[in-house]
Formats: sequence, C-alpha cells, structure tokens
Amino acid sequence: MKRRIIFVFFIIMQVLIFSCDKNPFHPDKKSKLIGNQPPETFLFLFVIPDTMATPDSVYIDSVGIDTTVSKQVLHWWGDDSDGQVIGYYIQWDYQSEPIWTTSEYDTFYTPIRTKFDKFTFRVWAVDNDSLMDPSPAIQTFPVYNSKPEIEFKMNSNPPVPAGNPDVVAYTFPTRTFMWNVNDPDGVETIVKIYYAINDSSNWIELAGEERSITLTNLAPGENQFFTKAEDIAGAQSNIISFPDPDDDEIPNTWIVKEPIGDVLLINDFAQDQNTHQVQNVYEEMLINIVGEQGYSVWEIGTPRIPVINPQNSLPYATADIKANFNYFKKVVWFAHLGRPNISSAGLSLTQYIAAGGKVFITNGNEETPDTSWTFTDIDSVYRLNPGGRLMSGVDVLSSFTNTDHDSTLDLTVGKLIGNRVSALIPGANAEVVYRMEPDSTASVTVPYKGSPAVGIRYKVGLGRSIYFSLPFNFCDGRQNLEDVLRYILLEEFEQ
Repeated sequence: MKRRIIFVFFIIMQVLIFSCDKNPFHPDKKSKLIGNQPPETFLFLFVIPDTMATPDSVYIDSVGIDTTVSKQVLHWWGDDSDGQVIGYYIQWDYQSEPIWTTSEYDTFYTPIRTKFDKFTFRVWAVDNDSLMDPSPAIQTFPVYNSKPEIEFKMNSNPPVPAGNPDVVAYTFPTRTFMWNVNDPDGVETIVKIYYAINDSSNWIELAGEERSITLTNLAPGENQFFTKAEDIAGAQSNIISFPDPDDDEIPNTWIVKEPIGDVLLINDFAQDQNTHQVQNVYEEMLINIVGEQGYSVWEIGTPRIPVINPQNSLPYATADIKANFNYFKKVVWFAHLGRPNISSAGLSLTQYIAAGGKVFITNGNEETPDTSWTFTDIDSVYRLNPGGRLMSGVDVLSSFTNTDHDSTLDLTVGKLIGNRVSALIPGANAEVVYRMEPDSTASVTVPYKGSPAVGIRYKVGLGRSIYFSLPFNFCDGRQNLEDVLRYILLEEFEQ
C-alpha cells in the first residue's frame, strides 16, 4: 500500500512539473533577450563657497547647496553595464547646444551679470554603441556675484622712514602706477579698470586686462592717484589711492616737479641728502655755468640700511627712469659713499645716451664699477688705493684734447679721499680722459704704480658718457672744478 501511494505521488509531481509554464527547464519556454542598455551618468561637486557673501545674501533652496561663486570645478563620470563610456555631452542652461567632450572634469565661470542668479549644468554619458543616458546628471548652482579686489603691486610705491609717513615723494611729470586685481568669481570677470587724478568723481576707463598706467604731463604741485576695478555684473572694488592718508607705509604727500633747464643734476649720495653739502657744491657751479633756470635736481634716496630719504628711492618702473632722463639734454650724476643706483638705472642710461643724451658720472664709491655696464666701456677694474687712503696733493691729468688745452683741465686731489676707489682699465672703444700722475713724479706718497686711468669717455649711438671713478668734488686742489665742469657741459657735450 505504501509503495502505491509513493508511486501515485510521483506521477502527480511529474504531471505538475511538465505542465507548469513557469518551469525554466520546460522545452517550450521562450527566452526574452535584454536589449543594449544606455549608460548612467554621475556628477561630483567641488563647491567653492562664497566667502564674500553676507548672511543676507546666502541663498539655500531645493538645489541642495548654498550660495556659491561664479567659478565652479566639476567632475563627472559614467557607467555602462554592457559596454564602455566613450565620452560626454555637457551643457549649461545659458548654452544653446550641448558640447562634446571626453574629459571628466573642467573649471567653469558662470557668466553672472546680476547680483544673484542660478545656473544649471547637465551632463550625459555616451557609450560605445552611441547610446546616450536619457536622464542626465543635473545640478543647479545659486551664484552670488562677489566684488573684485584691487591693490597696488608690491614695492611699486616708495616706502617711508619707519613710522613716519609725513614725508614728501617727488617726481617729474611722469609716474607709472601698477596694481594687482582679484575676484573670487575669476579675474576673467573683471571687465573695467578706472583711474582718476585728484578728483575721484571723474573716472577714466581702462580695459579690464590693464595692470598699469604711465601718466605723463602731470600738473606740477601736489597730486593724488585713485583706481578701482569693476566686474561684468557691475560690482566695483574698493578704491585705492596714492598717497593714502590711511596707509602709514607710503608717503602722505606726492608732489610733481616741473623740469627746469637742460641739465639734470642727480644726487645719488644718500648720506648727503640731509645736509646737501655736496649737492650745494654742484649747484653753485651749475648756477654759474647755466644759470638758476638752467638745471633741475633729482635726489635718489635709499630704502637700504642706513635708510635715507626712502620715499624718493629710484622709481620702480623703468619707464619713469627713462622719462626723467628724457626731460633733459645733459646729466651730471654724483655718488660717493653708500650703494649708488647706477647699476639699477644702467639700461635706461644706455638708452638715453644712445638717443643723444650726454652723461657725466662721478662715482667715488667703494663699490667697484660694473664691467657689464653698457653706457660706458670698462674692461676691468682694480683698487687704486687698497688701504683706503688717497692723500691730497696728487694730480689727476687730463687728456680730453691731447693739446696744450688739457693742462687747464688737470685736477688735483684737494682733500683726503678716505675710502677705497677704483682704477679703470678701459675697453677697446673707450678713451682715457683722466689718469693719475705717475707714481715716479708724484710729490706725495701714492698707493699705486704707474699712471692708472680714472676717467674714460665713451660714445653710445648719438650720445656720449664720461665716467670718473673719483669723487669729483674732492679734486678741488686747483680751484678749477667749475672750469672743468663748464668744459664738459658746454664744449665736450656740444660736440
């Protein structure tokens, strides 16, 4: 009986199995093929918060992120279950058509033109069967426009003595101003720069890419420069100015000097700029040679220790140095102790001379001349007085004309030169115009051998230079300094 029941149960199960159309092994079961599947797209956000936004300007809505800035760094990727992702279409809502790319990241600047706006980004993955994700990854960005920022380029304005901004910076009628700008939305959004002279209600527009301006024909007297930036949405930066009464690291006063006469006297001896003892010697001579209205003075201070007159340091912009020279036909440049600015102005000097300028430099400095200078031609140098002493009474012999007239231009050291100075070995194209008297005939003990050169003449283009390696004002033993300077300015520099 038990066997019969088991047999019946087995028969029933067989009938059920082969009659059920859900049986995956049924011979009549039909396969349902799955078609090619499109890829899926994903978007990763690196959101840059708007640190310039005020609490009232922060915006949060259903897009899920706080107010951000115009610059957005986005990453995306795709996944395809039955193939490979070969690229993407991306599109912002302000673009008329999607853009094809194989990249999976980029940096974007949304073109915000109002205080606040929203921008939506979409990206579609595309697989190797050219199927595109029917539901792109999408994100909306609430963007608050940030104001641009502006500041003067570092060191482009002169410094002041420590803790004392109540000093005057002098220039001639050319002055270059330089600035840096920034915008959290990207510097590309800065479309305008404005500047004004003295009147900050009367702005002059520049292109947003400009980072400097050279002002010419500035009015003599006290002046003030203003500048600001504006972005594409019309937001304006802070206003900066020179001088700035609130900035104690720059001079409080800027005065433009009118160029007077054809001769520029340069005082590059900072230690003399408190007393002007040496400058007065040169000015007295120039008054007698070209008259009170025949020359101007340019005092070049130093920000280096010892800090002296730093508000009148050599201009930061080469254009200003060149312009200062170009106001005049002739230059008399004297330097002694400290570090002169001759090398820093060297290129401008060369260009000035090449265009027809005439320059007399007397540089009785312990810092040796630079043989790479191109406004003169020095092959090499050595110490004329290695011990740092050159006694008075030593003659300095002239050879300007190689005639008897030269004897009237001879000089004599009139006072002890108490610092090391240089003897010059001229280059091939330089002419010696001053030599020390031979040690064999000197009436006093000299620290050199032979008859070293200390003055050379050199032609550059249409002009010429005379470089003298002793302090000219110390060579007054014959009381003929004025006659020599007169000859240089009115005869040598008129050839």
